[in-house]
Amino acid sequence: MALSREQQQYFADYGYLPYERVLSDTELDALRQRCEDIARGRVDHVPSRYIQLESVFLDNDAQTDRLDQVRKMTHLCYFDELFEAVARKTKIVDAIEDLLGPNLKLYCDQLMMKPRFHGTVTGWHQDSVAWPQFAPQYHVSCWIALDDATVENGCMTVIPGSHNWGPIGGEQREHFLENPLLPEPVQVELQAGSCMFHHGLNFHRTGANATPNRRRGLALHYIRSETMYLGIENEEQRLMTECEKPHGEFRFMLIRGEEFAGRV
Repeated sequence: MALSREQQQYFADYGYLPYERVLSDTELDALRQRCEDIARGRVDHVPSRYIQLESVFLDNDAQTDRLDQVRKMTHLCYFDELFEAVARKTKIVDAIEDLLGPNLKLYCDQLMMKPRFHGTVTGWHQDSVAWPQFAPQYHVSCWIALDDATVENGCMTVIPGSHNWGPIGGEQREHFLENPLLPEPVQVELQAGSCMFHHGLNFHRTGANATPNRRRGLALHYIRSETMYLGIENEEQRLMTECEKPHGEFRFMLIRGEEFAGRV
C-alpha cells in the first residue's frame, strides 16, 4: 500500500488528503515550460478548444501577456507526453489504487493557470455533479501544485466530510453550504511539487490570485475502469470529452489494470 491505514481512513472521513511531494524540481521546470509553450502557441499539438481564456480577455487583448490571459487548459494528458507521464507516475497511481481499486482510467486533466493579480475565483462545487455522463458518479482527483499554492494566491479550500452527504443539486447548494452541520472550511496550502487527493463529491473552491506570481495547479481525475459511460448528446461537449474523435472510437486512457467492454 502507498497509503497507510490512517491516511485511507482520513480520506474516507474527510474526503481529501494532503499528500507528499510527487514531482522533482526538474519535472516541475519541464512542465512549467511546456504549459507556457502551449499557452503561447509555440507548439500546436493541443487543439485550441482545450485552452480557455479568462473572461475579461475573450476579445484577445494584445496588451496583456498571453500567460495572464489563459485561465485553464484541459485534456493535456491526451495530447502531450509530459503531462501523460505525470498521470502515469507510480507514486501517484499507487495512492489512487489504494483509494479506487486496481482498475483505473483517467477521465481528464485540468491545468488551472490562476494568472497574476486577477485569477478567477472558483466557487463551491462538487466535481462529480458536473460529470453526469458517468455511473456511478465517483472519482478521485490528484491536485498537484506546479507553483507554491498559498492562501494569497488561491490555494484549494475544502469542506471536510462534505462528500458523505452525496451529490447536491444546484438549487439546494446554497442551503446545504449554510447548514450548521457542516464544519468550517479548511485551506490546503501546498509547496510546488506536492499534491492532495480529493473525492469527487467533496465540496471545494479556490480564491483569487492577488499576488504578482502565477499559481498553476494540475488536477488529474481518475475513475474506475468498471464505470459506465452514458455518452453526451451535445456534440460540442462530446467532442471535447472524447478528444475530437468520431463517434464510437474513443476510450478513456487506461492507467492500470483491466478495461471492460461497454464501460469507460
